[in-house]
Amino acid sequence: MKYIFEINPEHELVKRMADEADEEAFGRWVEVLLGQAMLAERGSMTDPSQFLGAINKLLAKV
Repeated sequence: MKYIFEINPEHELVKRMADEADEEAFGRWVEVLLGQAMLAERGSMTDPSQFLGAINKLLAKV
């Protein structure tokens, strides 16, 4: 099955991601949004530790 990743440009996380100037942090936001979509759709992901690492790095920045 081929999945389609759709985003809502009005969602607060997407707005936050769009305003991110740091490319490394932007990449983490992308990882988190894609990971959330994978969990919601399939209930699992390829590399959960990478997903959690991206979340932890973003939370440490806050």
